[in-house]
Amino acid sequence: MIGADPDPARCELAERLGAAACGDPASAAVESAVAELTDDRGVDQVYLAAGGGSNQPVELAARLSRDRGRVIDIGKCSLDLPWNAYYEKELDVRFSRSYGPGRYDPEYELEGRDYPIGYVRWTERRNLACFLDLVARRRVDVEPLVSHTADFADAVETYQSLKDGGLKAVAVLFRYPGSQETEAEAEAEAGAPVVTVPPVRVRRSPARAVKTPVRLAFVGAGTYATSMLLPHLAQRDGVELSTVVTTTALSAANAQRKFGFREATTDLDAVLGDASVDAVFVVTRHSSHAELTRRALLAGKAVFVEKPLALTEDELAGVLAAVEESGNDRLQVGFNRRFAPLLREAGERFGARSGPGHLRYLVNAGRLDHGSWYLRQGTEGSRFAGEGGHFIDTASWLLGSGPESVYAVTTPGGEDLQVVLRYPDGSTATVGYVTTGPSGFPKETLDLVAEGRALRLDDFVRASVYDGRKRWVSSRLPKTRDKGQSAELAAFVRAVRTGGPMPVPLESLVATTAATLAVPAALAAGAPVTLAGPR
Repeated sequence: MIGADPDPARCELAERLGAAACGDPASAAVESAVAELTDDRGVDQVYLAAGGGSNQPVELAARLSRDRGRVIDIGKCSLDLPWNAYYEKELDVRFSRSYGPGRYDPEYELEGRDYPIGYVRWTERRNLACFLDLVARRRVDVEPLVSHTADFADAVETYQSLKDGGLKAVAVLFRYPGSQETEAEAEAEAGAPVVTVPPVRVRRSPARAVKTPVRLAFVGAGTYATSMLLPHLAQRDGVELSTVVTTTALSAANAQRKFGFREATTDLDAVLGDASVDAVFVVTRHSSHAELTRRALLAGKAVFVEKPLALTEDELAGVLAAVEESGNDRLQVGFNRRFAPLLREAGERFGARSGPGHLRYLVNAGRLDHGSWYLRQGTEGSRFAGEGGHFIDTASWLLGSGPESVYAVTTPGGEDLQVVLRYPDGSTATVGYVTTGPSGFPKETLDLVAEGRALRLDDFVRASVYDGRKRWVSSRLPKTRDKGQSAELAAFVRAVRTGGPMPVPLESLVATTAATLAVPAALAAGAPVTLAGPR
C-alpha cells in the first residue's frame, strides 16, 4: 500500500499504520516509490479517495498504474479522464458504490430481504459485520485515526469546521449524552481499583530526515550502556557518537576514550541545546528517566530511553505532557526482546490467530548482589518496576494489543511475583518473576498456545513451533543470546535518519508502562486493576 496526500501529517500517519510509503502527489516522491517497489511495473490498483474539482488524482492514477491496471473511484473527484494515458495502458475504471451490494436497494435495506450468500458473498451487511469483527479482534486499529472528539450537540459546527478547513481531521469521534458507562467506569464506580492510561495527544510535526551521519548523544555511561548499547553503535556506518554526558568528568572521559565520542561533558543543558545532536540516549538510573526524557523531547530531540520510562503515573503523565506541548513524539523505550531475531522468526512461523491466546513467561531473575542500587526501592522503584516492562511488552507484542487489566500476587517477603494480564480479545498472559530459582536454570522461558498451535522460546537459545502436523525447531545459536538490542538500535537509528515511524508506537509504550505501574496497585488491592483511559 502506497499513499499520496498533500498533508505531511497524514502521510506520517499512513506510514505509521503500515503504508510502505506516502508522499505529496505534487512531488516525485510517490512515483519514485512506486517505481522502486514494483520494479517500474506500476501498481495493480489505484483507489481515488479524493474530493474537489482537481483532475490531478486521475492523471496521477494513470501514471502509477501498471498495464491493464484498475482505477477505482471511492471518493467524489473530477473524472476528466486523459484518454491517451488510459487507452495506452487499457486501464479498467470502476466505481465503488458505498458499503457494497444492497446499498440503495429498498427491499434489502428497508424490508430486510438478504441476498443468498451463495450468489452474493459480500453484501452491505456482511461487509460491515466483517469490519466490526476485525475491529473487535484488534486486527484493524482505528484509534490513531481519531484526532478530535466533540459533543454530539456540536455536530453541525463540527461538520462546518471540517468543510471550511478549520478542523483538519481524518476521523472525529462524537460523544453522545447519557451514553452507557463503560465496563471500566462501572468497575470504578463499584470500587474496583483503576489505573489511568494517559491518552497520547499530539499534533505531530512531520519528522524530517537527517543528514548522515546520525549524531547521537548519551546521557549516562554505566554498565548496560557500555556493554549492551554502545558496542552495537560504535562501529555502525552512518552513526556518529557525538557527546557523552555523565555526572563525573572521569566517567565521561573513560567512555569517550573507549567508544570514540567526539566530546565528553557533564553539562546536559549544552547537549540539549546543541542543534547538531539528532537523538539522545537516556541510560541513567531509573529515577531520572522520566525527567530526562521530558527535557530531551521538549528540546526537539529523538529519544531512546532505557526501561522503565516512568516510575509513577505522574511521571508518565509528565512525559506525555511534553509530547503534547512540543509536538515531538519521537520516543523509543528499550524494550528489546520483541526485536530478538529468534523470537521474531518463531512468531512468524506461529502465524496470525483469530481467537484468544494463552501465554506463560517465566523469568528466573535470581538474587541481587548485596549493595545493588536495584535494592533502593524508595528512590529507584521496585525490581519489577525496572525490569517488568520487558516481559509485559513482549507478551503484548505477541498477543497484538495492550492489556486491559492486571492482577498480581506475591509470596511472603515479596521475593517471587506472579502477574496475570488480561487482553481485550480474551487472551491472557502470566508473567512469573522469581528470585528463588536455581542459578543453572534458564533465565527466560516463554510458551504461547492458541488454536491448536504452540510456540516455545528457551532463553533466546532455541525456539520451537508446533501446529499439530509438524514441528519447527530452530538451530542452536553458536555463541551468545541475541535479545534484540542490535536490531532495536538499527531500527531506531533508521527511523531517526529517514524521518520514518519509530520502531514501536508511542501508544504501545504507554500501555506497557501503565500495566507495569499497575502491579503494585494490584498487590495492594488484592484484586485485578483495570487499565482505563481518563474519565
